[in-house]
Amino acid sequence: MQSDPLRFRALDGWRGLCALLVAAHHLEVHGFLYWQPLVRNAWLFVDFFFVLSGFVMAHAYGEKLSQGVGFRAFVIRRFGRLWPLHAAVLAALVAIEGAHLAIQHWHPIAGEHAAFTFSRSPFAILTNLFLVQALGFHPFDTWNGPAWSISVEFCTYLVFAAVCAMAPKRPQRMLASLVLALAAAALLASVSDYGMRETFHWALPRCIFGFFLGTLTYEAWRSGATKRLAGTGFEWVALILVLLFVTYVPGHAALEYLAPPLFSFVVLVFAGDSGQFSHLLAMRTPAALGRWSYSIYMVHTLILVVFFSVARVGELLFDVHWLNRLSNGEAAVATQSAVVALMLFVAYLTAVIGLAALTWRFIELPGQRFFGNFVRARPVQVEAPVG
Repeated sequence: MQSDPLRFRALDGWRGLCALLVAAHHLEVHGFLYWQPLVRNAWLFVDFFFVLSGFVMAHAYGEKLSQGVGFRAFVIRRFGRLWPLHAAVLAALVAIEGAHLAIQHWHPIAGEHAAFTFSRSPFAILTNLFLVQALGFHPFDTWNGPAWSISVEFCTYLVFAAVCAMAPKRPQRMLASLVLALAAAALLASVSDYGMRETFHWALPRCIFGFFLGTLTYEAWRSGATKRLAGTGFEWVALILVLLFVTYVPGHAALEYLAPPLFSFVVLVFAGDSGQFSHLLAMRTPAALGRWSYSIYMVHTLILVVFFSVARVGELLFDVHWLNRLSNGEAAVATQSAVVALMLFVAYLTAVIGLAALTWRFIELPGQRFFGNFVRARPVQVEAPVG
C-alpha cells in the first residue's frame, strides 16, 4: 500500500488513536480505565505528535523551503491549519467563563476562584490569541490546556523554515537538525523543573527536540536505507516497545527523554505502510480518527469544561455531591461504581469524537480554505491533517 504525496495512512491512524488516548487521559473519572498505564501516561503521546509533525513537514515543505520558495505560503498555511479551531474553542471557553461570572454574581460559591482570574485571565486570552501562551508568559497552562503544544509548534515551524533557508543542502539540514535536537534536549534537562513534562515555561525546547528528530527520521526514511525496517515483524517490535515504555518509564525523569527517539523509530517503521498493523490503521475508523485528530485534541477540554460546569451547577441546584476536589484544584467524579465510570468514559469519548467530526467539517476545513486564499487565487485544496 503506497502513501499519497502528503499522506502516510498508518501514521494518520496512529495520530488519531494517540489523540483519543490524550483525551482519555484528561477525564477525571477514577475507575478501571483511568488507572491503566496507557491512559495515565498518555501525555507522552504529545511528543509523538511533535516527531510526526517534523517528519511530515520535512516531507511536504523541506525541499521547497530549501530552494528559497514558499516561505510566505508555508507560514500562512501552518497558521491557517492551527489557529481557526484554536480560536473557536477559546471563544467557547470565554463564553462559558462569562456564564460562570454571572453565576458567581448571583450565587457566590465559597472557595472557588473568581471568573477570569488565574489561568483564565484576560491577559491569557491575548497570549492564546497570538499563540504565545506556552512561551513563559504564565506559570501554568491557560484556557484550553492542550493548546500549549500548538503554541510552541507554530514557533518551531518558523525555526524549521529558517533552518531550511540557511542550510539549503541536505547534509547541512541534517546536521542543523541534529544540533538543534540535542541542544533542545540538553537545555530542557538543565533548566526545566518538569523535564519532558514541560508545558508552559520551557515547552519550546521540548517541541524542538521531538520535531527535529522527526525531520531526521524523514531523511533516514527518504534515503531508503531503512526499508528493511518495514513490515509486520518490525511493527510488532515498535508496538511492544511503546507499550513497555508507556507502562514502565514515566516517573523516571531521565528515561522520559527517550520518548522522542522511540517515537522516531515508530514513525520510521510505520511510514512504509506495509505491515498488517499498517493495513489495520488505514481502515475506515482509524482513518477517520486520523482526519479528526487535531479536533479531538483541541475540543476535548471544551467537553470536559461543559461536563464539569453542568455537574457543579447540578450540585448547587439539587444539593447533591457528585464531584471531589483534587489537590491541584481540578474536579473529579465521585463514584465507586466501575460500571458508571466506564459509561462516563464511553459517553465522554463519544461526545469528543462527535464534536471533533463537526469542528473538522465546519471549522478546520473552512479555516484552511480561508487562509489558503491568501496564498493563491485558484481554488484551494485542503491539506492532509499533518498538524
